[in-house]
Amino acid sequence: MTSDHEQNSPESIISPPEGCGDEDLLRLIDLCPFLASEKSRYDDVAVLSILRRNPRAACLRRPYRCGIGNGPDGAHPLALVVALGGSLEVVRRMVDSCPSALGMRLGGRRNVLHYAIAEGVDVSVISYLTSRRPALAIEEDSFGAIPLHLASTYCPSSSSSSSVIVHLLSLNPDAAGALDRKSQTPLHRACMSRASLDDVLALIEACPDALFLDDWLGNRPLEYAESMHQRLSEPIPEVIEVLGMAEEILGAKEEDDDDDDDDDDASGDEVGGRRCRRVLGGARKDRTRRILAHFVDIRWRGGVRLAFARNPDLASILDLPPGVFPRLLCLLGTEGVYSVLVRCTDVVFGFA
Repeated sequence: MTSDHEQNSPESIISPPEGCGDEDLLRLIDLCPFLASEKSRYDDVAVLSILRRNPRAACLRRPYRCGIGNGPDGAHPLALVVALGGSLEVVRRMVDSCPSALGMRLGGRRNVLHYAIAEGVDVSVISYLTSRRPALAIEEDSFGAIPLHLASTYCPSSSSSSSVIVHLLSLNPDAAGALDRKSQTPLHRACMSRASLDDVLALIEACPDALFLDDWLGNRPLEYAESMHQRLSEPIPEVIEVLGMAEEILGAKEEDDDDDDDDDDASGDEVGGRRCRRVLGGARKDRTRRILAHFVDIRWRGGVRLAFARNPDLASILDLPPGVFPRLLCLLGTEGVYSVLVRCTDVVFGFA
């Protein structure tokens, strides 16, 4: 619903005066961004030419053939141009001419950033949109999904998607723990969409507890990764292996009925509504070392940091003197702890 101010402002005019170039703009952008054959017809240079002659054409509100703007107020062309792959210069000119277009909900479902991410828009455009309206990054669509959910779902293996995920996490790291209406985090969606290892690691670092959260079907992210691995021919064993190691060393594992309550290597914990058993490096020094070594091999420094930060008992499992542990945390900023132990043992123990 628009305010009285919006209804009386020039930006709310659905049919601007004749001769302002609005019909030419409509002809150029009234395409369906969801069809590759139509999306390829978008002419960014022609759109830019119209906006240079008449910036107010960006304030046009109309319904479009693809369904965007079918409400009573129509929609500004910004969302459609973004979804069609408009350049940063075109997007910038449209926003400068019509800032209120950034706050428009399209069909009551998605904002312009949702459309941008779903259509694989370049991260430079996404960065610009969020700089002009930071609230876009935390707004939910009709399914309770924030933009990070969509970035974890669409084009998960592309370098552009990874850049978008990193950008959104830099704006709001807590977004990695957000739940949609199916109780799924972005990590759930990433694992369902066969995301790249880099995406998965970034999401785990931002919210390690997401590893242990059950969604509406009772599934954790690892279970979705395993399920997709079984259904599709292209293997993703590396992601599955790291997810399993991360679950093991970062904190929780489902408690077996025959577990001994007096087990010194386990302690009760409640994670994601599930009664869990904290497994300290698999209760075995060799297993802990192998996991940490693998994190170092794949250059996941954050995984080593999380392992020690969430589980101080790792220091005793690795037979490290108590005085070393504070220094280990300091060293994490420059090099993985396990790597330091392997290469510079004398130096590390000299800090004790």
